[in-house]
Formats: sequence, C-alpha cells, structure tokens
Amino acid sequence: MWKKTKVTDQTATGQAGIKKKSKVPGVMITQFMEELPAEKTTPDFTRKPIALTIQEGKYAVFKAIVVGDPTPTVTWSRANGEIIFHPELCEQKYNEASHEYTLEFTKVAPEDADTYKCYATNEYGRAVCTVVLNVIEDASEVRKTLKKRNPDGTREQKPMQADEKVWEILLSADKKDYERICAEYNITDFRRMLKKLNEMKKEREEEIAQFISHIRTLKPIEVKDDDCATIELDIDLKDPSSKMFLYKDGVMVPFSKEDCDGVKHNLKQVGKKYIFTIKKLGKDDAGLYSVDVEGVNVFSTDFKVPEVDFAVKIQEVKAEERQDALFTCVLTAPMSELKWYGKSALLSNSNKHEITVSEDNLIHKLVLRDCMPLDAGIYAAVAGIKSCNAWLVVEADKSADKKTKTARKTTTAGTVNEEDLLRIAKEQQEKYQKEMEEKLEHARKAQAEREVAEAAARLEDQAAKKAEAEAKAAAKARAKAAAKSKKAAAGKDGAEKKKASAEAGTAAGGAGADLEGFEDEEEYDDSFEDSDEEIEGEREDEKEEKEEKGGGGAEGGEAEEGEDGEKGDGKAGKRKKRERAGPLVPDTIIDPGVHFHAGLSDCKAIMGEAAELECKVSSEDCEGIWYKDGAEIKSNEGLTISKEGCFHRLKIHKVTEEFAGKYKFEADGRKTESEIVVEDPPRFEAEELEAFKTPVTVKKGHKAVYKLSYVGREPIKVQWYLDGEELSDESNIKIENSEGSSRLLLLKLQRKDSGEVKIKLKNEFGTMEAYSQLIVLDKPTPPMGPLEIVEASSSVIDFKWRPPKDSGGCKIQNYILERQQVGRNTWKKVGPIGPEGKYRDSDVDHGRRYCYRIRVETEIGISELMETEDIQAGTKAYPGPPSTPKVVSAFKNCISLAWSPPANTGGTNILGYNLEKRKKGSNLWGQVNPPDEMIKGKGYDVKDVIEGVEYEFRVAAINNSGASEYSTPSEFVFARDPKKPPGKVPDLKVTDSTYTTLSLSWTKPKNIEGVEDEAKGYYVEIRPAENTEWDRCNTNAITMTSYTVKGMKSMAMYWVRVIATNDGGEGEPQELDNYILAMPPPVRPRFTDIKTKSFMVVRAGNSARYNINFQASPWPDVIWLKDGVPVSKKVTISNAEGMSQLLIPSAERSDTGIYTIIVKNIVGQETFSIEIRVTDEPKPPGPVEIDENVPGTVTISWTPSPDEKRDDRLHYMVTKRDSNKRSWHPVADHIFNNRYTACNIMPGREYQFRVYAKNDMGSSKHSESPKWLISTKKEKFTVKVPESKACDLKCPPKFLVPLKMHTAPQGYECYMSCAVKGDPTPHVTWLRNNISLNTNTNYFISNTCGVCSLLILRVGPKDTGEYKVVAESGLGRAECSTKLTVRE
Repeated sequence: MWKKTKVTDQTATGQAGIKKKSKVPGVMITQFMEELPAEKTTPDFTRKPIALTIQEGKYAVFKAIVVGDPTPTVTWSRANGEIIFHPELCEQKYNEASHEYTLEFTKVAPEDADTYKCYATNEYGRAVCTVVLNVIEDASEVRKTLKKRNPDGTREQKPMQADEKVWEILLSADKKDYERICAEYNITDFRRMLKKLNEMKKEREEEIAQFISHIRTLKPIEVKDDDCATIELDIDLKDPSSKMFLYKDGVMVPFSKEDCDGVKHNLKQVGKKYIFTIKKLGKDDAGLYSVDVEGVNVFSTDFKVPEVDFAVKIQEVKAEERQDALFTCVLTAPMSELKWYGKSALLSNSNKHEITVSEDNLIHKLVLRDCMPLDAGIYAAVAGIKSCNAWLVVEADKSADKKTKTARKTTTAGTVNEEDLLRIAKEQQEKYQKEMEEKLEHARKAQAEREVAEAAARLEDQAAKKAEAEAKAAAKARAKAAAKSKKAAAGKDGAEKKKASAEAGTAAGGAGADLEGFEDEEEYDDSFEDSDEEIEGEREDEKEEKEEKGGGGAEGGEAEEGEDGEKGDGKAGKRKKRERAGPLVPDTIIDPGVHFHAGLSDCKAIMGEAAELECKVSSEDCEGIWYKDGAEIKSNEGLTISKEGCFHRLKIHKVTEEFAGKYKFEADGRKTESEIVVEDPPRFEAEELEAFKTPVTVKKGHKAVYKLSYVGREPIKVQWYLDGEELSDESNIKIENSEGSSRLLLLKLQRKDSGEVKIKLKNEFGTMEAYSQLIVLDKPTPPMGPLEIVEASSSVIDFKWRPPKDSGGCKIQNYILERQQVGRNTWKKVGPIGPEGKYRDSDVDHGRRYCYRIRVETEIGISELMETEDIQAGTKAYPGPPSTPKVVSAFKNCISLAWSPPANTGGTNILGYNLEKRKKGSNLWGQVNPPDEMIKGKGYDVKDVIEGVEYEFRVAAINNSGASEYSTPSEFVFARDPKKPPGKVPDLKVTDSTYTTLSLSWTKPKNIEGVEDEAKGYYVEIRPAENTEWDRCNTNAITMTSYTVKGMKSMAMYWVRVIATNDGGEGEPQELDNYILAMPPPVRPRFTDIKTKSFMVVRAGNSARYNINFQASPWPDVIWLKDGVPVSKKVTISNAEGMSQLLIPSAERSDTGIYTIIVKNIVGQETFSIEIRVTDEPKPPGPVEIDENVPGTVTISWTPSPDEKRDDRLHYMVTKRDSNKRSWHPVADHIFNNRYTACNIMPGREYQFRVYAKNDMGSSKHSESPKWLISTKKEKFTVKVPESKACDLKCPPKFLVPLKMHTAPQGYECYMSCAVKGDPTPHVTWLRNNISLNTNTNYFISNTCGVCSLLILRVGPKDTGEYKVVAESGLGRAECSTKLTVRE
C-alpha cells in the first residue's frame, strides 16, 4: 500500500524582507536588505532536490547545489516532527568535489514519509525549496512485525510472541526440520507456510546483501564440554565496523568482546568467523537466540534445555597401551543421543570410537579401541546443558622394544558392574515415569478445569446473545406496528395479521435460540472441519435477513433451527445439527483404564543370539496379546511369552531371519509397537578364534599359514593386515577367500616380517577383527658395544657388554669368546661362558694388551662377531703434575723453591720429585737434581745459579709407574740478593677528567742504592670521601706512568693515590694534595654550531623544531625565553648532553617571536636568539584599480591583503601583460605599499595587471585589474613587397652519405642505406656484382626523400659480394659501393 504525504506551503510565514523568485521553479528567495553590497548575492539553488517514491527499507537521498556570496549554510527540516540525525537512520553530508549537499536515508521506513524543506541561508538572504518523500510499505504483516526497530536499528525491547518466534525459527531452519517445527507450533497449512516462507527468505536475502557479501556457515547453538554453548557464524561483512546484536526471545542480550570471567555472553572474532558464547548454562538460558547485523536478522536458533542430569557420571580410566577403554554414564531421563568429546573434539562412531545406548536410552557408553599414549586426555559427556568429564590415563608398555610394536590386548579397561548400572537405570526410569504421570495428571486436571470454565463462558455468552436477539426482535415488531397503524382503516386488519405473524415468528426464533447453545457446543467439540461452511451459512443468512421485508412465523421458526446466527427459509444446503444427549460437563471423571508405564523399544537382534522385548503396564491383573506383523503369536519352540507382575516379555531363544518384523502388544485397548531388525554381522567361531590368537613361530625362509572361518551375511569384505599395513596378493603373499573362510599364506619370511597379524571382516551390519602374532626366528645379531671395563689390573681383566639388538626371537644360550694378545697372530678360544654378557679373565700378564671376539649362540645359530678394542692388563697409573713451584727466597748464589704434591697420586705413594730449570730466553730445560737421586721433600734450594741471570723452574712427581708430566713453569726470578721497595712517585697530577673517568700521570721514582730500588710497576687506588677503605683500580701492576680510572660516579668526591712496587715489595703511597670531583674541567658555555640559523619560517599548523649544540662544564642550566618571557607550556623543551631542542607541536601565528636560549653554569653563561616566524600563504589583495595621471604612465592601486596587518614582512608583486605580448611578466616586486606607477605605457595597446601578496611562505592568488587601453588614430597601412629574384637549384647527383661496409651473421637480416642529392631527382639503381637488383623480389628497396635503403631479410652465402648504388639524371651520374661479408 502507499503512504503519501501532504505537501505543505512552500513559503515560510513570518519572514521579513523582500521576496523574489528564483530561476529554478519551486524555489523562493527572501532578501533581508533592500540593497546588496557590491559583488554580494543572496542564496539560490542551481539544483534542487527531486521528489522520491521508494520501497520501504531501500536507500534514499536528496541532493541540492546552492550558490551565493558569502557561501550559504544549508539546513534541512520536515513538516511533521524533527529529523533524527543518526548514522544508521539519516545523515546530512557535503561533497566538496561535486559541491552537493545531501540528505541520506540508510533504510527508508514508513515513518520517514513526509514533506521536507531545504534552506540555504547567508547574511543577505535565504532560499527555500520543498520536496516530498513517499514510502511504499511492505504488505506482509509478519515482516512488519519482525522489522519493528528503534531509531538506532535495535529491536523493540519486548518478548516475542509465538507467531513471531515460529517464522524467525523457520527462516534459519533446515528443510528437514520444517515438519517438526510446524507440528510443535500447530501449523496445519503446510503449503501456505512454504509459500509465505519463500517470500520472506527472498526479502531477507536482499536486506542481508546490504551488509554481508557472503555467508559460508551458520551453525545452530551447540553445547560444549566446558559448560558453555556457542553459536558460530562464518560471514563476510562489507563494513567490518558494522554492529552486531544478540537477542533472546526478542530481548537484547548484552555481550562482551573480551573473554571475561564475570560476563555470561561474549563474542569472539577469528578472521571472518564470529562465535557467540553463553557461559554457565542453566534452565533460564533456553529460548530463541537471534543474531542481527545493523538491524537485519541474519540467523536464529532455538535453544531447548531438556530436563536431564547424570545419575552416574563417567569415571577416570587407567588403560594399558593397546588395550580398549570404556566410559559409562547413566542419565536421569531417557535421551537417545549424547555428545561425547575427546580432548575438546566431538567424537562419533568409527573404527576408533564406538558409542552405544541401552534400549531404555538411559545407559550410554563410549569405547576407545586400541588405546595409545596419544589418546590420553580428558573425555566428556554432554546431555543437554549438563556435562561430566574424566581422565583417560594410558600407561605405555615399558617392557616392549621401542622398534617392535606392542601386541594388541583383548581386555577392556574401565569396566563397571552391569547389574548395578541396570539397577540404577531401572530406578531412574521408574522415577521418570512417576514424574511424567504426575505431570500428566496435573495437565488433565488443568484441562478439565479449563473446559469447565470455557463451557460456563459459552453459556453466559449464548444467554447474552439470546437476550440481545429477543430485544432486537421486540423493537423491530414495535416499529412495524407503529408504522402500520398510520395506514388507512382499510388495511388495518391486514396490518394486525402481519403483526401477529411477526410476533409468532419471534417466539419460534427464541425457542430456536435456546437449542443453539447446546448444538453449538456439540459442534465445537466434534466438528472442526465444518466450521468454514457454517461461517459461510451465517453470512448468507444475515444477507437474506436484511433483504427480507416480512414473513410468516412458520418460515421464521424453520430458519431459527439453523446454526447460531443463521436465518433462512430452510431450503436445501442447510445441515441438521445434532443435539447433546446429556449434561455439558460430566460430574465424574471416567477411569482411563490400563495404560503403559514403559512401551516396547525397537530392537536390533544378532543372528543366532537371543533377543527380548519387554513392556510394563499399570496393572498386574491385565492380560495382553502379542502380534507379529498383525498376526497373533503365542509361545512356541522358538519364542517364549511370559508375564511377571506388570512386566510382559517376549523372548526369542535363537534369532533367525523369520523373526524380523513389527511386534505389537495390546492390553485393554491400549497397544505399543516395536520392530525387531535382524542383523547378521560377521562373527568367528569361538574355538577357531582362540586357536587363531595363538602366536605362530617359524624359521627364517619358511612359510606361515593363517586360516579362520566366519559366518555372517554376504557380501563380507575380508582384509588382512601385518603390523597395521594392509596385505595384498604378491609374490610372497597369497590370500585365498572362500565362502565362510579366509586363508593367508606368507612365503619366504624374514625376521623383519615379525609382528601383529590382523584379519578384519566387514559387512552392512558391522565390523569384526581378530588378532594374532607372527614370530620369525633367525640368527641373532652381534652383541652391542661399547665395552664397559670393570677392572683392568696386573692380574685380571673384567669387562661386560650389552646384549644383541635382536636375539632372533630365541633365548640366548651362550656367548662364545676368543682372545688374542696384541702382537700375535693367533686367537685362543675361551669357550662358551653362558648367557650373561660379562667375562672375567684372570689368565693375563701385567702390562700386556689383549683383544677379544664375542659371538652370540642361540638354538637357531651363532651370530657374527663383535671385536673389542685393546685392553691392557695392569695399566700403569702415573701421578698428576705437582703445583707450580713458588719462590721462597732468592739470593745471588741460591734460590729456594717449594711446591705441593699432586692431587692424583696414581693410586700409589709419591716416591720423589724431579726439578728442572731454564734461563730466560732459552728453550732448553736442565735437570737440577742428579738423575739417579730424586728429591724426597716438597722443596729444594737451587745453588747452581749465576748472579744476575733470570730463571724459571718446573717439577714432576714420581711413583711406582714412573714420572708424571711437569708442572707449569714458575715465575721468572733473578739470582740476586733481595731488593729494597721503591720510593714515592713524584709529580702526581690530574691530566683530564669527565663525569665517569679520571686520568692521572706521574714520574718514575729515583733509584737510591741501598735505600730505594728501581720501581717495576704501579698500583692506583681511590677512596670515596665517605669511605675509609681504599679500592685498588688495577689488580696487576702497570708499567706505564699514566692511568685512567673508570666507572666513577658523576660529581662524586674521591681521594686518589699511587703506589710504586718492585720485587722488594710496595713503596709508600703518594696521594693528591686535595680531593677531586668526578666532572670535566670547568668550561664556559659556548655554542658549537658554526652555521646556526637565526631565522626560521614555519607554516601555521606544522610543528616548529630547533636544535642547538653547546659545550659547558659542569652541566649548565638551560633556559628558553620568548620575547624575554619564559616560553609557554605548549612549547616542549628537551635537553640532553651538549644539546637542547625547542619544539612547538602545532604552530600558530601567535607563536611568532624571538626565542632566546640561555646556557649558564658556575663559569659563565652564553645566549643565542632565533626569530621564528609562523605564517601561512597570504590571502590575495582586494580589487585592483588603474588611473592615468601622467601620459605614458598608469598608477595601479589595490586594497590591502587581510594578512597585511598580521604580517609585517608581507609585500606585493605586480605583473603585466599587453596585447602585443600575451605572456605575463613581473614589473615590480617587494612593494610595501598599495600603489605602483607603471611607465612606458604605449597607446593603442591593451594592458592588464595582476597583483600578488607575498611573504616568507610564498605568494597568494592574484587579483586582476580591468583591461586598460589608450586608443590611437590608425593610419593606412601599406606593404611594399620587394622584387623577388628566381633561384636556380639544379645540380647533378651527389652522395651526401655513402654506403658502409657490412658483415652479417648467416640467417640474420642486413640493412644498407645511403643519402643522395640532385635536382631534378635522380634515378637510383642498386647492383650486386654489377647485376641490377631493382627487379629482384628477394630484396626490399626504398627511396624516401633521397635516403636510399636495401633490406635483406635472411642473409645467406649467395648474398656475399659488392653492392653498388648508381644515381643518374640529365645533369650527370654518381656511384657509391660497398662489400657485404657473410659470417657463419
């Protein structure tokens, strides 16, 4: 339908001023003053908005372009109410590129339909125009209901009604769920529902396309194992900033975009995937959840919380590697399917996982087959919003070899007592049935009360209708009587008869009304299908009653027998109503009779096994009948029917195909049905399976045979596996499958073929597996090294080794050893030594070396040998070296030494020592003690020395095995008498200092014979003023007479001293006279930048940055001033070592000024100033005028630029253009006033001038003067044409550019060219070896403006030769030649 607006008056009321019309129709202009200033105009529209009629929900825009000086301000208004400006509703914009003012509606709503006005206003006037917006509303009431939004795009905060909810659910549901949803919400017209749903889907797709470019996945709400539920959407948003909303039953749900513990709902975005999470689930979380994007519903999902919990939760399971694991739980209410999670991943039935449910849907099991260490983790079961979890611990098989796969185990970990589970499940089932019965009884009572209330209400309603009908009939009769009484006396008798007839008809109609109440109630209860016909009948009878002018009482009575409200003549087409035979509401409640507490459940029976059906009724005295496929059955040889209290059972002893079908149990008119599906999965015979599990052991090169029979419905797929790899027919593998059995033949087996053998059978009903082991025997591998030597003494060698990597599948019987003495060629057989990998050889000679060969012996054979390394009997243990000898004393004829014994004595006592000496500069060591006399003590006096010679010493220890290695040499020592310590260092002074270092220098102390000897080194020590202990700066003595102390604290106070040292010891320390401060030498501040700017220009709005470097010691104070006043807080000052920076973040004209930096310390101060000018490109000057005061000159004057007052450096430049020279060129610059006189103005020429304002930032736009012209009298112009002389250009041919020599590769192209001149144009001929080429088509010849060229596309040997060009004319002939060489 259309929603149109009423156009309001286009002229605003109450405006003062002059009204005038625009050139654009429909625009009214109001001028505020009588006369406008020069070059000023009132606003006007050059393009006005256009009226729109648009579909609801679409995008709408009004566009307008306005002019006026000064630029007008544009505003919008509407006739009814105010415009709500919001990014999601309506926005006002301006496009600088197109100069368009727009009013945009993101999604037009019916309430946006109105008359809109656009105003353009400046200080001189106002222009206004009107425009109409019409909105076409959506006809679908359902969509209107779903689209109700607030101004910000959100939904109205109210709970959803059932009809709103069902359509939102259907829009996002799968087709397979339509029937269930319609049944749940009582939708019977399925076809009408599909038609309406398709229309709504198309509309929603169009709406979604405005915000979403693509939808990939929409996952319904899903409960996870961590007590939370998620809604997943994989969508591409056109605008990533689009708002998303979450609603529950139509009420907005707040959510957080961060995963916080205290927030129940949160949104997580991963790429293009959006995940809504609901935490801490409870019953209140059930409802319809909807996700909207910018006010458009994208997805809805119905979250239902079943009333179920865990009676028995899953428990922790500890399983061994390759063993099956079982998790079991029991529910409080039947549930056909649980969600099982393994390590947060959803599990399903597969070869690895088997999920089973009991017949009563209470006991749920998860079996993990062939558990491996990787399967360990947390497993969870989720039922509704309840969950439980437990650990699976898989213990690795430590006994198995790492490279040998552990055998599959047939046991199951985590098994529980089945009887206890069944007992608990039975209790829960009875409890659940009791609760359901209570709820059913409560519902029955509520239904009965509701029916009584409804019946009473209907009786009251019918009584009211009856009274109203009687009143209407009486009023009508009185009106007729009054009208007829006025007629003539002749018609009086007829009128009285008619009145009597009308009254009789009314009475009969009243009696009919009394019956209608009961008849209507009967129809309400029993005849729903006839309601449409009854309503049509009512409408037809009402129409007839209006047309009826009168009638007999008999006709009225006959019509009153119809339905409530029906009036007619009793013709065909009227149905006769049934009368209720009895009271409206029964006084007693009839016993419902026998009913089922538990019905039959579908059963899957295995062929050959037993199967049982069971149901429970409410009475123990009830007898029932069993049916199969509609035929009654009784106990026979194959099945037994029994009754135990309330339980009725049918048990099949051995299931066959004939027992498949539908079974029904009927008792007291009640019945329950189920179906037995006979499955025939593959199975093995128990005896053959046990035999198959026995490992098969064969020798290398032999064959192994596996055969196993099975039963099951064909076709059965048979697969054989060896160590997890499927086997197929090959040269060494033969698989033979026959009916009911399969045979595997493995030929020429090797040791590596050992492993697990598996047979797998699979048909439509299931999978069966059986396992066995294959052991291939072979010779063992050699023993494994390395050899571990337990003892190697002079009398025995004891060693051991590791067993072989592979024993060949057999037990080790013996190790066979052979021994060889190193240096001999023969091997001695030691003999078998038993199965232990160790040997003790006591038949050895001290100091000899032996080698051994070791082999492994099993029942299959003897392995290859392992040869050991050489082992020495009684290995000599030499001592370690002693410590470095220390000089105890030194004299000119004796040097005393001492040392410490070695830590490693070699296991025996140290017998003595050998001492050696060496002169400095020599490479030869000489033994000090005699060779046959070792030094017994730990010291020695060396007397064999020469005075003044420098020596070093080393020592070696001796035990029973011999001498050790020598120690490290001692320090060099002079053979001379002890020296005197040196004296104090003179001239100690400070040469340089910084905040962290101090440089010292001094003079070497004097050598005074017998008093102070020469100094060999120096130590520098410092002491902070607050400490009493001296710290030595150098650990080793320095030989230089200068040193730099590092790591000092800035401005700290230190005492410093230097100590001289030599071999005689340390001399007395020499201290500085006064303490020193850790700081550089005092320096007066000075600026170090040679070329420092003193003037800077900055554009307004940009940042101003100025850096200046300086030197000063100690650290100075830095102060910045602007025009003699400290800088404002806006200015940022950054000071670093030797540098200061001034920064104005966003400079303004007010920041212009002289900035001064003051650097001051205790020595002095220094200042520097810089002028910073903040400006912008100037505005152009005003209008330009031209006056002529003096002939030949003009005076150009102009209005100053608005920036002249703010910028004292602003000046002007004048450019000129005349009619003779059309280009502009400057005639004056740096003009600081507003006037300039131009000279040399020629009469008859048209002049024009431009004036520019200029400053430090640049020049402004120009202001142009009017054209200036001084007219002159024109004289007659005559042209004297000089006489022309004929020119003779004839000349003979001549080559201006001759041909060049050419060498071209074979197969490539060659291009020759030359230039020839001549008048008349000469005739050109090309020749090769004096043969003309002009007619040869293999050559491309051209002559363009005297440039003659020849092109050879593919050069060959035949093209080699002399090429000539001949130019001929009537005045002469010219030739030019060249040679072409072809290179292969």
